[in-house]
Amino acid sequence: MSAQIPPSSHRPPPEQAPYREGEAEPAPPPGGAPPDRVADQRWDVLREKLKVFGPWIGYSAFFTTAFLLFVYWTFPYDRVRDRIISEFERTQKSPPGAPRQTLSIGKLEPSWLTGVVLKDVSLTTVPADPSKMPSVLHADEVRARVSFGSLFSSAKDLTFSAKALGGTIEGSITHKPSAAPATGAAAAAAKGPKFDRTIKMELDGISLAELGPLRDAVGTAVGGTLKGSVDVTYGEMRIDKANGTVALEVENFWVSDGKTPFKVPALKMVFGSDEITLPQIVIGNVPVQVSIKNGIATVEKMEGKGKDLELGVDGRVVLRDNVAESDLGVNLRFKFNDSYKKKGESTAGLLMILDSEPKLRASKRPDGYYSLRVHGPMGNPIVAPAPGGGAGGAGGLGLPPMGGLKAPLPKKGPIDDQP
Repeated sequence: MSAQIPPSSHRPPPEQAPYREGEAEPAPPPGGAPPDRVADQRWDVLREKLKVFGPWIGYSAFFTTAFLLFVYWTFPYDRVRDRIISEFERTQKSPPGAPRQTLSIGKLEPSWLTGVVLKDVSLTTVPADPSKMPSVLHADEVRARVSFGSLFSSAKDLTFSAKALGGTIEGSITHKPSAAPATGAAAAAAKGPKFDRTIKMELDGISLAELGPLRDAVGTAVGGTLKGSVDVTYGEMRIDKANGTVALEVENFWVSDGKTPFKVPALKMVFGSDEITLPQIVIGNVPVQVSIKNGIATVEKMEGKGKDLELGVDGRVVLRDNVAESDLGVNLRFKFNDSYKKKGESTAGLLMILDSEPKLRASKRPDGYYSLRVHGPMGNPIVAPAPGGGAGGAGGLGLPPMGGLKAPLPKKGPIDDQP
């Protein structure tokens, strides 16, 4: 058999005869010099330029890196912590006789270039009544990071997370230019662009037992967990122009641990003491739905139907920059179930006192609910019976119109004139 001849594309290139002295120099291949010779020339030019500019580039990069690391490691973060605390205290505008808040931060550390970590953070509310104990909200760790794109803006965007109150809190704060900024003398006096601030939060596993203000408001131990979300936008960063929603869920809610005394002023008339220890009151799960429009928060849904107690809350709150001055217009209704009435002598005595107190007796409805109206400034609310209150909205609760809920505000003092 004759050997097959491979195609021309697979044939090895013919070997070129070596050049011998005296012979004619071989002609260059068509197309000029080979590509690798051109590439070699370019690399040579680049090497020459690197010899000239390379040291300058290397020294500059080394200096910049060393400078940033030096600033990062030696920055006075303790002074930043003290500045945050002093700014918080400066912005407190509580009128005389109102509760005041203090902030403490155990340690502040950096987190990469645009973040910080705050450890052992406590927000303490000191009541106006010196006989009452302060309430504390504590966070083991709070992380915050400023968005790099907003570093050079007057309104900084940031993300944050916290391990606090037995659970976790995650969220963000963002800003965008106001679509329709306010006009008039007040707007003209305020310099700079106007921004709308949006706050979003996700809460999970928050322990009600660690919520000091709630425990103080109820008057005894409370328990359960809180989860849900908050999405609120402050028009021009003002709470009286807020819009948004709050959707929360209180799980396994209970009141009284059977050990902590419960203060009931009416008991003093009968037993000589205003303290009574009650068996645990199981309320169960309580969904909370709040809508906020133009600075008015409306309680759309807040009710629980536990085996011991049934309760419901509805109404509205007119929000103000100073929370203590916000106007309340809220109705509270509750009813003890038969199972709780049979738990012991203390429960029977409490119910007897409730039924014998004239105002509460007047507030008792045919369905067995006690209906109370809470109105006036949040810092000093007025609680009164709401006889005949219905289960619907604020209009059917025996509440006065929103204009009638406006209590006169305290006169401004020197602290209110601070910027």
